[in-house]
Amino acid sequence: MKTQNEDKDREFSQLIDRYDKLIAKVCYFYAVDADDFYDLRQESLINLWRGFDSFRGSSSLSTWVYRVCLNSCVSFFRKNHRKTSSVPIEQLPDVIAPDAGKAELMREMYGLINRLNRQEKALVLLWLDQRSYDEIADIMGVPRNTVASRLRRVKEKLVKYSNE
Repeated sequence: MKTQNEDKDREFSQLIDRYDKLIAKVCYFYAVDADDFYDLRQESLINLWRGFDSFRGSSSLSTWVYRVCLNSCVSFFRKNHRKTSSVPIEQLPDVIAPDAGKAELMREMYGLINRLNRQEKALVLLWLDQRSYDEIADIMGVPRNTVASRLRRVKEKLVKYSNE
């Protein structure tokens, strides 16, 4: 007979298996180097575990995972008083594994995104993941109209960066 803890362990393991790429993607966007990536991933997993029992389903599970991971990454840097800076993407783990034809464009895009502040990165990450404005607003805790205006400004900033 399984215990309640074994059921929780199994459910949490299934959650991590299901959302592993999402967790890695969020951590990847915030990582300065490979060590940061692994630290951020570990911090996110710990926070997901701590909050697992309190998830009540008021949002979708993927929205909750996004929110916990984004908050974990931002809090990690705030807590450790560290600033992020741009690094060559080759130094980070290969999370997305793009095909050879898109690899250079992906490097350039991530290089531009890496120049954004943490909130802007989160916004772009969610938008690139094809989340609706309502979902992004829910995850980031801001009104929908704020998402639209901030996203417009971030897109303009990325175009400016790409023309430099």
